[in-house]
Amino acid sequence: MNKTTIKKNRLILLSLCLIHLFAACVNKIDSETPSGTVPITFTTKVSKTNTRVTNTAFEKGDKVGLYAMLSSTSIAKERYINNLLLECGEDAKLIPEKTVFYPVGDAMLDFISYSPYQSAEIAANSSIIPVSVQSDQSNAKKRSLSDFLIATQAKIASSEKAVELKFHHKLVKFNITLTPKGDENVEALLKANPRIIATGFYNKADYDLSTEEFTIHKEEDADIIPYGTWSIKEGKLIGKEIIIIPQEINPDTQSFVMDWNGQLYTCPMPELTMTGSTQCNLDIAAMQTTSHVLTGIASSIEDWTIVEGKETDNSGKTTAIHIAALSFTQSNVYRVYNSGKPIVEICKEYLKSDDIDSQAITIYPIGVDEQSDLNNGTVLQLLDDDRDINGGQISWNTENNSFTYTQGTSGTIDKFYLDETGKVTLAKPDKSSDVNVIRYTIRDIRNGALKEHPIIKIGTQYWMRKDLCETTYRTGTPLTKRVELGTGAGYFKPDKFEIYFYNGEAILAGDLAPEGWKIPNSKDWEGLKNYTSNEASLIKAGEWQGLKEDDHVYPASNLTDFGAYPIGMWYEQAHAQVYKMTGYWTLEDNGKTIPEQTIFLTGSDEHFISNGTLVTNKTFYKALSIRCIKE
Repeated sequence: MNKTTIKKNRLILLSLCLIHLFAACVNKIDSETPSGTVPITFTTKVSKTNTRVTNTAFEKGDKVGLYAMLSSTSIAKERYINNLLLECGEDAKLIPEKTVFYPVGDAMLDFISYSPYQSAEIAANSSIIPVSVQSDQSNAKKRSLSDFLIATQAKIASSEKAVELKFHHKLVKFNITLTPKGDENVEALLKANPRIIATGFYNKADYDLSTEEFTIHKEEDADIIPYGTWSIKEGKLIGKEIIIIPQEINPDTQSFVMDWNGQLYTCPMPELTMTGSTQCNLDIAAMQTTSHVLTGIASSIEDWTIVEGKETDNSGKTTAIHIAALSFTQSNVYRVYNSGKPIVEICKEYLKSDDIDSQAITIYPIGVDEQSDLNNGTVLQLLDDDRDINGGQISWNTENNSFTYTQGTSGTIDKFYLDETGKVTLAKPDKSSDVNVIRYTIRDIRNGALKEHPIIKIGTQYWMRKDLCETTYRTGTPLTKRVELGTGAGYFKPDKFEIYFYNGEAILAGDLAPEGWKIPNSKDWEGLKNYTSNEASLIKAGEWQGLKEDDHVYPASNLTDFGAYPIGMWYEQAHAQVYKMTGYWTLEDNGKTIPEQTIFLTGSDEHFISNGTLVTNKTFYKALSIRCIKE
């Protein structure tokens, strides 16, 4: 076709059709201010699409940048196309922000395309593009934003033939495997769902498009949360992936930290060569040890270059406490131990005042009596507040269950240390204390069997995070399973639910609460109501229904993590009001008095409700749940 017969303003959409690995598609771009008359057409390929969201194509909303230079010059000198934006739309088509044409005459073009797109173009007289990976790669979008791809093609003459741009990954992907060792069981390991992060890596660097090398690594000591979920394959856990900028490995500062059954384990990185466009298989030997350190890690590179597997021993020590490694699944409270003694408490709690309304990560020193000093806490992270006010001191008033906060000036604080004297510091000290970080739970021993119950801190109160599910008293004396109320002390369990209700006779007959804990009294409930401003939604979880069909249903935000679900109660020989309400026992401190009013929650009311529990002859006509509070 003759060049002069082509209309200058012809608009040809840029399309992308990646159906299988290395499958091609054609992209056509026209220009609003053309230099020539032939529109530039591209064929694009993605090499090794392992880090894309779909593994086969760009997704809707993905953005790609494009540079083009005359072959006689370079990107640092003069650009024919300067950071053209292409965005993926419907049917995987890439839509350009404007159109471009080949230059007139015999001039040839060199193309450089990259993903993901950056709005700031490369500075004049430079070929440097900044690259970063997300610290939190746990969702698909952030994982995709951490993927850096480059496509180049040189000396392309004006032609209707498509220019092939083949995208290559420039970063490294770690595929993490957990191999149970010793007496560990892979099914139990999967059920525990260990949380793992990479620590001590650079997450920013400059990439030189001329030399194709990474330079000037920045922001060392980043904590990176991986993408994926665990699954079992060949006796191992697989499924977690982390994207990292190629960099020199430093086993002294880089490691993987894992929260496994509420305990932190640390394993240093082995020495290995890290190059771009590779996948590193990191096989961590998982064994729970008294030192709380992982036993080893092996490494290999697949797809391009094979690196001999390496091993480490369990000499890695925990000196920095990384907040991102804490899952808070088995308790909302952790304790940091040094030389066997607890010295710091870490809480995920809800802070509510006139100025703050946010979940937060806080730390409190622990005294020699092993009690937390709530007057000298530090706020590390306000999870729902973007203000840079972290790092300040929080002090609690136990009388009215309120706090004062002296605001700090920091953004999110992701780690802290203990110096050689055991004092908390936010800056890395010259010498750190070696510590163990372990979940803080209620250890309840009955009939020689140990149960651990998670804890939640709400204001100055420490509550069990789940309802009591016991069939014996603390002494080991069994409770009778009953169906009919008024026939003696006992518990009531619906067949279809793993929940337990207790009648008033059982409350009065013995010690049901774990050692050091109790069934809350009226003052305890009032303290909770006052701290939450009587907003029941803050302690309710799950899907609730109205008591009546047309009742308005109030939301359940569960910001306190109290986790009150609408499990109903036992009433008239049956499980009643399920999904509509739940009730909790109140027992006064003398252990002999159940007040006429106790706490109920319903989907039809936004507040706590006080309701009766007794009839005149002292026969208890309801069986309710028990939620214990620390004495």
